[in-house]
Amino acid sequence: MKLNNSKTINIEDKLLPAHQYAASLFDLVTSRNVNKHKLLRGTRIFQEDFKSDKMLSPQQLLQLTHNANALTPGNDCSFQLGRRLFPGNYGAVSNALMYSKDFGEALRLLSILRNQICPFLEGNAYSSIDKQYLLIKDSFGDPTLLQFFIEVYCSALVSTSKLLYERRIPFNFSFPFQRPKHIQEYEENLGYKLAFSQPIFSISFDRKWLHTKCTHRSDSLKWYSLKQAKMSSIPKLGFLEQVRKLLMKNRQLSLKQAAAVFSMSPATFKRKLSLHGKTFQQIQDELGKQYATFLLQMQHLSNEESASLMQFNDIPNFRRAVKRWTGQTPSQLRLT
Repeated sequence: MKLNNSKTINIEDKLLPAHQYAASLFDLVTSRNVNKHKLLRGTRIFQEDFKSDKMLSPQQLLQLTHNANALTPGNDCSFQLGRRLFPGNYGAVSNALMYSKDFGEALRLLSILRNQICPFLEGNAYSSIDKQYLLIKDSFGDPTLLQFFIEVYCSALVSTSKLLYERRIPFNFSFPFQRPKHIQEYEENLGYKLAFSQPIFSISFDRKWLHTKCTHRSDSLKWYSLKQAKMSSIPKLGFLEQVRKLLMKNRQLSLKQAAAVFSMSPATFKRKLSLHGKTFQQIQDELGKQYATFLLQMQHLSNEESASLMQFNDIPNFRRAVKRWTGQTPSQLRLT
């Protein structure tokens, strides 16, 4: 199997519109009297780009976000940005989501249009009998901004649900970092169903919401908006997301075999992973940690059931792997 690399977003590719995320962030931060020249320093972005069809790279947007996070006073910049993102500056993308039939359809549309509206995080959906889980990772390997982006997109998700239903969906948020000092911002913007110091970042909610009708649903307006939104040439998947999806299908794939799928030499493949802030082993471990956490902590499956689903041949190896990934034994993780 070979992948079409032209369908992949790399960290240096200038494929993301300047008038969307970047413009929203620039407007918010400069409204707080932050010096615009300091904000744009090192980004190779100019103020006039926000009023044009200029395309930016994820690398440029990451630098802009670093600057904004460092320069903006207070602890609410990320949350306020999230509340601006939807409906925000996304035009047809925003309309397609607004006119969704139900929340399940909105999430499916979001997965199609993700790189146009939230390129910095990617997720996988898992279900139990009564719960829906979104297990989410970063897309471009910048751990210093992970908490900022988590705050942005959690706030955007809550705001979206309020716009779709004129009330807030009661999401449960589990964060992979310690309880922050600015906890009041979390409670005000996300609610009180918050857990910190968790193995992975996840969002869960009752499955009934997947089929609850949205207030403004309209098939004709939705499909017209979707047709406009899909005219964009933005590729669907980021490079790290492509690699993760490949390894989720075959956990036993070696680095050499994965590189061949991308039509790269092992050395080139490793360099490209390094450019995105990751190693091949890190990605394998992240996927193992995420899936093990879902099976043990969220599904409460036994060691035997979990090991079988994760393609382990014996339980001791499974226990050692879980301990290495999460710092906890399977029994401890199951009780978290």
